[in-house]
Amino acid sequence: MMPTSRSLWNRCTVGPALAIVVTALAATGTTRADAQTYAQKRSAAVDYILTHSVREEMVAIPMRDGVRLSATILFPTDRPRRNLPTVLIFIPYLTESTIRGSFSMYIRSFIENGYAVIIENVRGRYFSEGTYTYLGGSGKDGYDSIDWISKQPWSNGKVGTLGCSSSAEEQHKMNAAQHPAHAAAVPMGSGAGIGRVGPYNEMGNFYRGGAVQGVWFSWYFGSGYKYHPTWPANLTRDQMLRINKFWNMEPELMHAANLDSAIWTLPLNKIMSNLGAMPSDVDDFVNRLPNDPKWKEIEFGGEGDRSGAPTLYINSWYDLSIGPNVAMFDYQTKNAANQTARDNIFMVIAPTLHCQEGQMESEHTVVGERDFGDARFDYVRLVQRWFDHWLTGANNGVTAEPKVRAYMMGSNEWRSYDSWQPKNVQPVSYYLDSDGRANTLYGNGRLTTTPPARAMADSFVYDPMHPTPSHGGQSCCLIVVPGGSFDQAGVEIRSDVLVYTTPVLTERTDVVGNIEVSLYLSSDVKDTDLMVKLVDVGPDGKAFNLDEGILRARWREGWDKPVFMERGKVYKVDLPPLVTSNSFAAGHRIRIEVASSSFPHFERNLNTGGNNYDEKDGLIAHNVIHHSPAYPSRIVLPILKTR
Repeated sequence: MMPTSRSLWNRCTVGPALAIVVTALAATGTTRADAQTYAQKRSAAVDYILTHSVREEMVAIPMRDGVRLSATILFPTDRPRRNLPTVLIFIPYLTESTIRGSFSMYIRSFIENGYAVIIENVRGRYFSEGTYTYLGGSGKDGYDSIDWISKQPWSNGKVGTLGCSSSAEEQHKMNAAQHPAHAAAVPMGSGAGIGRVGPYNEMGNFYRGGAVQGVWFSWYFGSGYKYHPTWPANLTRDQMLRINKFWNMEPELMHAANLDSAIWTLPLNKIMSNLGAMPSDVDDFVNRLPNDPKWKEIEFGGEGDRSGAPTLYINSWYDLSIGPNVAMFDYQTKNAANQTARDNIFMVIAPTLHCQEGQMESEHTVVGERDFGDARFDYVRLVQRWFDHWLTGANNGVTAEPKVRAYMMGSNEWRSYDSWQPKNVQPVSYYLDSDGRANTLYGNGRLTTTPPARAMADSFVYDPMHPTPSHGGQSCCLIVVPGGSFDQAGVEIRSDVLVYTTPVLTERTDVVGNIEVSLYLSSDVKDTDLMVKLVDVGPDGKAFNLDEGILRARWREGWDKPVFMERGKVYKVDLPPLVTSNSFAAGHRIRIEVASSSFPHFERNLNTGGNNYDEKDGLIAHNVIHHSPAYPSRIVLPILKTR
C-alpha cells in the first residue's frame, strides 16, 4: 500500500510520530518482538500521561510583538502547582501526536518526577498566531516563551528544552539568546537548524556541499507550508477550547503517489508548483545559491552564536545532518557564553536513523541491512538525570560522565571520549591509485598509504539525465531511498563510479572522527559535482556505506563566489569532511567510491555553470580524477591509536 502523505512526512520528524515507528521498523528489519516492546512502552507511557497529568490547552503565551503562541501545559496530578521545574517542547507539529508519539516516554518520565511539560506551537502553526517562516522567531520567541514560563506562579524559575528535528533546531538560537532561566538544553538531530559552522556551510541542511538535498521538497510539501486559517484575536480561551474540539488545523494531503517521483522534475524550482503544494519558504529557498545574502535573514544557529545553557546533544550516524551536528558540539565546547556552559557540553551518537535513537535498537540493531549488534541505550533516563541536575539541583553525577559517547559500528560497542574528535587519533593518508581504470568494483582502483609514484588518472562519464543513484545513507523522508547502511554492490557496478579499495586488512582499524577528502579533478564542463562515499567491505564482498559527502566544484575556493573550471585544467577539490565511527575488522577492506551524483539525496548538477535550479537541459561531463606525485588525491582517516 502506498503510504499516505501524512505518514510520508512523519518519517522526517519526531513530532507527529504516530507512523514513524512502523515505517522505521519496516525499513530496518527490526523483529516483531522488538516492535511490540517499543509499542508497548509507548502505549504505557501515553496511558500514564492521560491518567497522571492535568492538561490545560489553548494557553496563549504572549510574544514581545503582540503575537500569541498556543501551548498545552501538562501538570502532574500528585504535586502541588508550585516550584515546578518545566520542560519546553517548542514544535511546529500537532500537540496530540507529540504527546502520543516518540516523546511520550520522555513526557511520562517528566510527569513522574514532578515536572510541568509545555508543548508550544511555533509562530504560524496551528493555533499559534502569525505566519510560519522556517526558524522564524526561534531566538526571540524562544526567549519570550522561557521568560513567560519562568514567571508563572507554579514555576521554580528554571526551564529545560527538549526536542528532535524541528523542535531541536529551534533550540540553537533559543540557547544563544541566553535567557537566565534557560537552565539546560537537549537538541536531538538538530543539524537543519545550523547555518554555518566549522567546515560546513549548509544553510540548515538545505545544501550539502552546494547541492540541494532532495528531502526538503518532501518536508515542505507536508509540513513547511506558510499559511493557515486564522481566528479573531478577541476570542476568549473558552471559545478557543470549544473551537479546538471541531478543528485541529491539520490539512489532509492527497499527493503521496507522486511526491517522491516529483524529485525528477526539471527545472528544480518547478517541483512544488507541479505538485500543487501550498506556498512555503522552499519556493524562495530553491532559487537561492549558497552565497545569497538572504540566507543571513534566517535564524540558523552557527558560528557567532554562543549558547548560554549546558547542552546535551543527541545525534545519529545515519542522520542527514551528522557533520554539522558534531561541528556544533565542538564549537560550543570552545565558545559557549559562560564557563558553566562551556564545561557542560555533552554528546551521544547512536548508530540509528534521523530521530530514531531509542526507538529501533535491540540485541540486533539493524540499520538498513547491516546488523550493528546491541546498541540499546537508555536515553530517557539520561535526559531525566540531565534535567534533574540542572533544573532541580540534584547531585546525581551526570556531569561527571564522559563528554562524548559514540557507538562504534563494526565492533558494535559504545565508546567514551573526552572530546570530539577524540584526542588519541592519528591522521593517516590513503592515496588513490590505479592502472588507469578504477571504474566499477571490478576495476583496478586501489587505496594505499604509499603516495603515488607515477602519473595516472581515471575517467568517467557523468550524465545528469542518468545520475548515479542513492542507496541508503544519511537521509530521511524520501520513501524511495530509505536511510541506513546497505550493500553498495548495485551502485559499484556502474561505469560512472570509481572504486578504490585497500588490500585486506591484517589487523583491526578503528576510524573515529572527521575524514578529510582531497581530489584532483579535470573536466570538459564549467561545473560538476564530486561525491565520495566511505565503505566497509567484508570478507563476503558486501560493501556497507558509512558516510558520503559532495561538493559542487564551483564552490571549491569558498562560499563567497563561484569559480568555474576551464576545460582540461586540473583543480584541487576539498570536500566538506565526512564523519563516522567504524571498526574495520581484520579481513575487511576500506573502500571509497567517487562519482558525480547521489540522486535523489542531492540534486543533479546539470554541468552548465548556470543557476541549475531554473534549467532543464544538462550537459554530459567527462570527468577525470588525477593521482600522481603532482596531484595526490587522497582521503585522511582518523585512526584510533591502539589502547
